[in-house]
Amino acid sequence: MSISFNSRRSPCLSLRGCVASSQQIATQVGLRVLDAGGNAADAAVAVTAALNVTEPCSTGIGGDCFCLYYDAKQKKVLGLNGSGRSAADLSLQRLADEGFTQSNPLPDRHPYNATVPGAAAAWLDTISTFGSGKLSVKDILGPAIDLAREGVPIAPICAFFWNRGAAVLQRDLKENHGEDMLLNGKAPEAGDVMKMPLLADTFQALVDHGKDGFYGGRIAQAIADVVKANGGALTVDDLANHRTTFEDPIHTSYHGVDVWEIAPNGQGLTALMALNILEEFQMKGNATQQVSLPLAVHMLARFSY
Repeated sequence: MSISFNSRRSPCLSLRGCVASSQQIATQVGLRVLDAGGNAADAAVAVTAALNVTEPCSTGIGGDCFCLYYDAKQKKVLGLNGSGRSAADLSLQRLADEGFTQSNPLPDRHPYNATVPGAAAAWLDTISTFGSGKLSVKDILGPAIDLAREGVPIAPICAFFWNRGAAVLQRDLKENHGEDMLLNGKAPEAGDVMKMPLLADTFQALVDHGKDGFYGGRIAQAIADVVKANGGALTVDDLANHRTTFEDPIHTSYHGVDVWEIAPNGQGLTALMALNILEEFQMKGNATQQVSLPLAVHMLARFSY
């Protein structure tokens, strides 16, 4: 599938708030939450859960989550790090004993790379810490649950990237759950209606039991079992011990505009350093400081990677 288009994007203007995401159905979910009395934090979680249904090749409850929230009363940017830890039993010595070193690292898809999924806890912590307090978890995750049960039409761009990852879902694992995200063994095509009832059940577990619904019981055991079956080290204790981290964000100023990011282990530090470098190459009345856009992009790309 080839996608080519050229468009001019107009700014979105509103008097009562805006919602932006990569998928219009998910954006509509965020607007519904705002209309129901929720704030930006409530809407962000609702949109993220909806994107897990409409665009699972981009985000999902099985990954991590970071949040930057501006508290208007405190006039302060607050940070939440919802990334999960590696298995407690996975030490550097264990890796070395198995032949993995800096010069011989783990393959990208090695089961040892599986960490605790931090997103579920981060969603709930975002709601409880930054949310409006006017809406329940059911109110916020309810739209995504309905989408997963009733089905959503798959957009062309999503179908394109879904198909690129289909081989991973189709491969013969010892415990193959990839079929849950396939239609008749294949990635859905543009316009296909995709239902994910098991994902809806997972969201419902968060509604009914909070964090324990994900980091304990049936779901935690299922995660630990499938990781173990494929040679990983993650255990139910690793999931039960997971905690979200609240921390002060880091920031820089780019031509008078403050830019905030979550501190490492996230990659936001790279963006801030790149902005600091780019600022030095802007025209400041000295022609020797002028750099062409292609060269600037090349420099930043080399630095970032």
